[in-house]
Amino acid sequence: MDLVKRFSTKANKTAAGGPWFARRAFLSVFIWAFPLLAQDGISLRGKVQGTGGTQLGGAKATLVNEETQAKQETITAEDGSFAFAQVAPGDYLLRVEAKGFEPYRASIQLGTDEPASLKIRLKLQTVEEELIVRPDTSDDRLSPESNTQSMKVDETFFSGLPLAVDYLLPFIETFTYPGARGSEGTSIVVDGIEGGELDMPTSAIRTVKINRNPYSAEFQHPGAGRAEITTKHGHKRRYYGSMAFFARNSVFDARNAFAHATPDLNRRFVEGSLAGPLPGNYGHFFVAGDRLTNDQSTVVNALNTVALTGPVNINVPVPQRRDHLFARAQWSLTEMQTLSLSYTFTDHSSTNNGVGALSLPEQGASAVRHTHRVQLIDSAAFSPQLRNEIILVFKDQTSRSGSQADGPEILVNGVFVGGPSQSFDRKERRAFDVQDTATYIRGRHSFLFGATLGNEWSNVFEAANFGGTFEFSSLDQYRNVVQNQVGSPDLFQVNQGDPRVSYLEQQISGFAQDTLRALPNLSLTLGLRYDWQQTLDSRKNFAPRLAVAFTPGKRRRTVLRGGAGIFYDNLPRSDTEDALLLDGMRVREIDISYPSYPDPFLGGQVTSPPPSITRVATVARSPYLIQASAAVEEEISRGTWLSLDYSFLHGARLFRLVDVNAPVPSALGLRPDPNFSNIAEVQSTAFLRGHALTLTFRGGLGKRFRGYAQYVFSKYTNDVSSSGPGTFLFPADNYDLRPEIGPADFDRRHRLNFAGTVQLPFGLRAGSIFSAASGAPFNVITGSDPFGDTITRPPGVTRNTGRGPANVQFDVRVTKVFSLQRRVGAERSSRRSMELSVDAFNFINHTNVSNIVGVVSSPLFGQADAAGPARTIQLSVKYSF
Repeated sequence: MDLVKRFSTKANKTAAGGPWFARRAFLSVFIWAFPLLAQDGISLRGKVQGTGGTQLGGAKATLVNEETQAKQETITAEDGSFAFAQVAPGDYLLRVEAKGFEPYRASIQLGTDEPASLKIRLKLQTVEEELIVRPDTSDDRLSPESNTQSMKVDETFFSGLPLAVDYLLPFIETFTYPGARGSEGTSIVVDGIEGGELDMPTSAIRTVKINRNPYSAEFQHPGAGRAEITTKHGHKRRYYGSMAFFARNSVFDARNAFAHATPDLNRRFVEGSLAGPLPGNYGHFFVAGDRLTNDQSTVVNALNTVALTGPVNINVPVPQRRDHLFARAQWSLTEMQTLSLSYTFTDHSSTNNGVGALSLPEQGASAVRHTHRVQLIDSAAFSPQLRNEIILVFKDQTSRSGSQADGPEILVNGVFVGGPSQSFDRKERRAFDVQDTATYIRGRHSFLFGATLGNEWSNVFEAANFGGTFEFSSLDQYRNVVQNQVGSPDLFQVNQGDPRVSYLEQQISGFAQDTLRALPNLSLTLGLRYDWQQTLDSRKNFAPRLAVAFTPGKRRRTVLRGGAGIFYDNLPRSDTEDALLLDGMRVREIDISYPSYPDPFLGGQVTSPPPSITRVATVARSPYLIQASAAVEEEISRGTWLSLDYSFLHGARLFRLVDVNAPVPSALGLRPDPNFSNIAEVQSTAFLRGHALTLTFRGGLGKRFRGYAQYVFSKYTNDVSSSGPGTFLFPADNYDLRPEIGPADFDRRHRLNFAGTVQLPFGLRAGSIFSAASGAPFNVITGSDPFGDTITRPPGVTRNTGRGPANVQFDVRVTKVFSLQRRVGAERSSRRSMELSVDAFNFINHTNVSNIVGVVSSPLFGQADAAGPARTIQLSVKYSF
């Protein structure tokens, strides 16, 4: 245990002043965010009516100051009346929304005199206003969609937050639960289709909803690991759009903690959008696009080089280019039927991928990816109670990474990775999905049911490691072999053969769900889902789901929630392809223990070694998660909620990789099947167990602050490690998996996340994203692996014994909005504005280490070798019309 204490102490000292920084950050994030006192002003009153003059109670009225973006919200009384108090003079946008009616929007100019009462009449809503026509239950406090842990980020909230606008996935994953994600990461739902990619212009995103309905049978994965994206559509009566420019430069940035000089950065991001009516008054369009030019650098911090010239600390350029285009046209075929056609194009390219930390510059590989996606949505209402939606999606994607290696890679564990990169692949994928979903409302029941059929054709060329890799356990071993010609490497691995394969992947799913209002204060949601994947052919994947909500008492400000469900997962695509390629015939993986160097076949020592293969176990079945939770929610003021939630997560039949042909210790190192070296078998025998206690705040404080804060205390235990989505590591002992039981790779016991905006004086708006988490575990290994089938650990050390330091990230944005309105008399003829923003990412310049070296034989053992970006400044300007 002295060994454990030594490397744990080193790791926690890596982030200088960690606890002090954390305390300062925790205090600052709440102190700056308290809203300022509201100024006195006039009152704005009105009354909302429906078609025929009926009074509309329960409608939502919102008043937005167009200069400061300060927002007031209220709900109309039973007679349709509403009032806003203490409204300062200025230009405002008034919005009124009610279920079943078209939203009302009007620009209002207020002076110092009390205005006359407004009379607002709403029109009945047609299905053209929404692509996904479902009953909106987000304002129903008993609905699963209105649970306090759910997070909805709209365009207004987005505009106030400090975000990397070209890629929102890191922000989304901050507020999801790692244990609830599938084997391939966070589940992304785009316009109702699960399994999508967040690969579109940010300006095309209308809303992002996280954990919207935790136990919905409509989706395969739980809400805690799912994000639902709704894209924008046009307007049938007016044109609107925006243009924006974002810039970063290293001249304003702090130096990375592991760099001798500040890494170069020159980052430019341009985006624009336009929407309006189509000719003929029967439809509308929306177009958005962006381009990223990112000339950035990464830090190489290795202890030596292939030529043994000494330590290396240099900044290496890793430029990126990204282009996105999104276009949609939507037509009203009838008053109750719409047709929407959208097209998405992406073009990504990057250079020097794989370089950084211990990976030397020669490891750099280029990559490109092109994607075309077409989606057709037919939404129809056959009656006020029955609505149906059919979605057709076609996707074509081509990618290329790396090139043919002209020599072997040199891996010295915990010291450096050198030589040419062994990455080399070309992939073509074409997918076609059909989804049909229907909603039927009858009495106290709201039924939702549907089915999805997915097909994906893949042509894969995967020539990874065709140049071979020499593996050394320590720097001394490498130096002896290279300089003194003494000894040999631990292992040489190389792939040979024809790395081409084509295959078809099919998936089928169906679901049915009923949300029942059993009593005025009691709601039940019952669902059943079925998923089938061709690769595994596991045919008993029935997943029941249940959610219940109850409001005791007459005031109904407290909501008690509970739920449970089963969620099946799929076999990752990478495992399917490895099993097809590395079968010993199409591609032969050659493993040579203690080879000669630099020619592993020198002197005919190895004539025809048996190959290593990868396969999926014949008894493998679809893994699943069982999730259960109970929560107490309290409305502390109108629209502001506080909740305490306990959740339990159990994963069964999870995937792992086991060498079923590893040398048998009792047989003097002989393998069970002498015709093969390693037989890497993907099995569904791993488990996950987790508990989480979550405290959540959602809403506002006063009239100027809006935010979402969440503290999670959790513990996750499993018996398998992963090196990335869909990839798994061998156990230390393939015949005894008990020492693999330990903390999950994502087991951070404490997590605090916050996102919020606050209105400041002088028309300024500030926004912040704060994230803090205790240290993640890491593996401690010896660095020696002569058979290429294990992660060898010191005696008595189990998996993920080490703990790294805590991470703290505090990002801030300050925005000034200038109203550029034009008027004709007292009427406004256009809505225009200009936004100037300054972002500071990692504002407190905290060192967030990204990797701890766990190799005992490395001089860096127990220390970090890389860190996330230091403080970075971003300037932006946005014009909206």
